Amino acid sequence: MPLQTAFRNLRALAAIGLLATTLLLGACGGIGTKLQPPTASIQQLTVNSDGTWAAVVRFQNYSYDTGMHVYAIDATLSLNGKPAGRIAFSPTLDIPAMDADIGNVTFKPDAAGATALAEAKRNAIQYELKGTLSVGKGVKGSAQSFKLDGKGYISPVPGVSNIWR
Repeated sequence: MPLQTAFRNLRALAAIGLLATTLLLGACGGIGTKLQPPTASIQQLTVNSDGTWAAVVRFQNYSYDTGMHVYAIDATLSLNGKPAGRIAFSPTLDIPAMDADIGNVTFKPDAAGATALAEAKRNAIQYELKGTLSVGKGVKGSAQSFKLDGKGYISPVPGVSNIWR
């Protein structure tokens, strides 16, 4: 009789262990994955001969387990604290997990930003992007809006006029 009780208890423990393992593995599915806040930064800024600026914007996906689709960016650009223009476009990029990609936009700069860039006299200048970044989880996830507040510096490319990186 004690041997039968031991086997019965062992079977009960095995069943409980199997149930717990199944529940834990089920929780590991894609349900819990979540987008980490992405960022956007200026990778390159070019002053065109017609007075417009062309910006190469770098979008970074910090999610370690899911790709993201970039729907849109709507941000103000400032240089050394002076308004430089509005960066607003829809790059429609699909960026894998822990990766980045770029989008290009041309815009008319604000006079204060153009002056700040001219006053930099071929030196590095601080920039700030403030606004929103709309991205979705995966390739077709619905758009989520993330606050964008990025800062950095761009420096003139040696030997090349009108380009900062």
